[in-house]
Amino acid sequence: MAAALSDASANAVLDALPDATAVLDRAGSIVAVNHAWRMFALDNGGVPAATGVGVNYLDLCARSAAAGCDDAGVVAAGLQAVLAGDTVDSELEYPCPSPAANRWFLLRITPLAGPTPGAVASHVNITRRKMAENIVAHEAAHDPLTGLANRTLFTTRLTEALTPRSGRRDVADVGLLYLDLDGFKPVNDTHGHDAGDEVLVVAAHRLRQHVRPQDTVARLGGDEFAVTAPRITAAGLTALAARLTHALA
Repeated sequence: MAAALSDASANAVLDALPDATAVLDRAGSIVAVNHAWRMFALDNGGVPAATGVGVNYLDLCARSAAAGCDDAGVVAAGLQAVLAGDTVDSELEYPCPSPAANRWFLLRITPLAGPTPGAVASHVNITRRKMAENIVAHEAAHDPLTGLANRTLFTTRLTEALTPRSGRRDVADVGLLYLDLDGFKPVNDTHGHDAGDEVLVVAAHRLRQHVRPQDTVARLGGDEFAVTAPRITAAGLTALAARLTHALA
């Protein structure tokens, strides 16, 4: 029969884990942490002792919730469910920006069986995965040439603008403009598609410069563009159309 690990060996195994990891007892108090956990506290401007051995993780969540952190209540509920045996695990993805970069982590809480039951909490860095997901989502919603919203995103934004808000029976006035470029086909035919692409990029840049922050400019295809302008008056829409026409002249 294999001998049980000594405390020193157990701590060495814990420190070898790449993710910030803490062991909690059945009351939610931290009984062991690894090196990555201590560094995680430092990297986030904290003090390792404030989240170290002897600190109750549920109390930490309660203080964070009182300070306005919505995720803290979710974490506490998940930990309580794991400790009570009501669920096999609890996970939460959350943003954790630092001065140097935007970061994302996955907090995973799993039950710990044995003579001293409790739970294991670990913070896994998932920034690369989230960045890849964001790139894919952006590419799926934007025109690759101009960077403008594509037809799919434009339709979504227009639908949102036309949908009544909660508690309101009406919707604010929504403006819709359709634009195309006069004489664009001869540019392609005479100077080639590279020149045509350059014209489209310049046109997109000019359109972006003359709309409001809440407006959405989209390339629908070819030299066809559209703008949705939520919460705008008829006079405001007329003025917007004039600005865009002048910008493309």
